[in-house]
Amino acid sequence: MKKKWIMLGSAVGISSIVMVTTGFSALASTSGYDAYKSALKNTKTIQNVAVQAAASLQDNGKELANASGNFKLSLSSEAASGTAKVTANGTDQSLSFYKQANQTVLKSDTSDVYFVSQELEKRHKNDKADKTANETEIPQQVETVIDALVGNMKDFVAVDTKADGSKDISVQLNNAQIPTVVNALAPIALKEATKDEHDGEKAANGANANKLPFNEDFLKTAAPQLTQDIKIENVSIKATVNASNYISHQEADLTVSGKDDSGVAHQVTLHLQADLSDYNNTTPDTIDLTGKTVQNVKHDKHGHDANE
Repeated sequence: MKKKWIMLGSAVGISSIVMVTTGFSALASTSGYDAYKSALKNTKTIQNVAVQAAASLQDNGKELANASGNFKLSLSSEAASGTAKVTANGTDQSLSFYKQANQTVLKSDTSDVYFVSQELEKRHKNDKADKTANETEIPQQVETVIDALVGNMKDFVAVDTKADGSKDISVQLNNAQIPTVVNALAPIALKEATKDEHDGEKAANGANANKLPFNEDFLKTAAPQLTQDIKIENVSIKATVNASNYISHQEADLTVSGKDDSGVAHQVTLHLQADLSDYNNTTPDTIDLTGKTVQNVKHDKHGHDANE
């Protein structure tokens, strides 16, 4: 359940991961990166925010999957609510979710059942400790490593400062502009992201596939499995920073080419975008489960969800 919550509720985090993967967040010596980093740090200080997010996956120009959602996030209280719709493999999935009182609630629009996962207090505390350690130690380590790899990518960041103080920040890279070492790591990262889980986890997930209200692996199942000649073709990142130095819009496009086991060529493009608004003026919705049909979900030994 926690994995579903991360996927649905963290639109800004998803975009940031793409930026790190493509090397955008390593452009530390450029004014464009400095402007973006300043806005990112400032945006992380907000107490709550509304997010409209969307994603799509294409293969050889044909759309395989798309997703959209509206979310209300409270970073200070770790509460959230929202709705999401996903279309993949000709199937639509829609659900509502709530993160409240140390529990996550999911409900499909095709069912009256509310799936509830209780957070474990001990693990919650450990997560907070790990998060604090990561925020103070890992960013500097990552920055140092990536700075040594990016080469001249730092020269491609563009910044357009508007009269009202807002900024448009962008970077667009083709295959020739992406360092060789980054392209060399792309096949490893892609195969790791799409590899099958071991038998025990697959069995657990298979048993619950028709019970849980949402398939968290929709992108993995929709995407072609590239195994040969994998390389990054294009990377495009855009961010809008408002006059208050908050990120108000962020989008990323990543195009990867390669072949599957049958030798069929694919060009896969992933698009992500998020619009942020109502900074420090957003209150997540809550759900009263009294009198409703509730299905409790517990975590198995692998950390996945299982129905009780």
